[in-house]
Amino acid sequence: MKSFLFVKVSGSTPYECGKQYGEQAKELIATAVADYKLLFAETSDKTWEQITEYALSYLPIIRETMPDILEEAEGIAYGAGVLFGDIMVLNCRYEITKFPKDKECTTGTVLPEASKDGAMYLIKNWDYRVGIIDHIVVLHITEPDGNRIIGITEAGQLVRDGMNTYGIALVNNNLQSIYDTRGVGVPSCFLRRKVLKCKSFDEGKKLICSFKRSVSCNMMMVSGIEKKAADFEVYPMGTDIVEPEQGVLTHANHFLVQPEIHALTQSPRGERLRELLMSKHGQIDVAHIKACLSDHKNYPYALCRHPADVSVRLGRRSITVACEIYDFEAGVVHICAGPPCEGEFKTYVL
Repeated sequence: MKSFLFVKVSGSTPYECGKQYGEQAKELIATAVADYKLLFAETSDKTWEQITEYALSYLPIIRETMPDILEEAEGIAYGAGVLFGDIMVLNCRYEITKFPKDKECTTGTVLPEASKDGAMYLIKNWDYRVGIIDHIVVLHITEPDGNRIIGITEAGQLVRDGMNTYGIALVNNNLQSIYDTRGVGVPSCFLRRKVLKCKSFDEGKKLICSFKRSVSCNMMMVSGIEKKAADFEVYPMGTDIVEPEQGVLTHANHFLVQPEIHALTQSPRGERLRELLMSKHGQIDVAHIKACLSDHKNYPYALCRHPADVSVRLGRRSITVACEIYDFEAGVVHICAGPPCEGEFKTYVL
């Protein structure tokens, strides 16, 4: 069974952490750059140089709002021996590939009142392209202040989803609103990385609600210590918050609070995940979550995605590239490479 490269870093500065990451994932980062060069050659009317210039246009706002995260990104480029512009393209790929956008990802959380033995979980099926499975990495970061993070990302990107030793965890989905533009805001990857430095739910909430953005994103954040969870539907004009009901919260790729601002067709995956989780309300455990995320109802647009679209090359077809289950009581994350119905979960300790 396939598994992802495990990268463990610990540095006295963000740059040193990034440098170690770049060194350990050097080959996969080169693969990621090559993959996106091919993708954009097939799907964009812009050259790689023009795309790089656009990614670099985000630098002023990043330097102003989160220079420590920028320093880490610079370290990744140096450690991997690639151009910094290439690393910026990888970390701005969410913004670059936004128009048009396919449906991506289903997320959920289970609070103690709904689980077996009072456990708490944050979960995600990460849906994207077959082509990235070969360059996904699991990251374990020990920051200069001692904060540890365990999470997952594409090689060369800052950590996208994860949890830290303060009990804060974050997973994300694509959203697209009628207000999304190609303007410049804080790139999603940089914001996600910054949230995983937060020490409390309120600190993370303030960051998510206040950052400047040009495109929409759905962010589900949990505090395993405070036993809090919320979903943030972020769009250029503001942020709407979705609260758990009966200890369960799920989301896919359409707006729930203001459906009228949604720009894509709706997906039933969030509602389907809730239905499956609620079938064992009060007894939800890791085994049940794995079964829920392996569901194939509404195929090929099911919770568990498979590359059904033969009209495009395999590398561009939609698939569940990874499944993540963050277990706060155990202090671990269970990760499956590829669709959870056919893969093997590996357990990583925070």
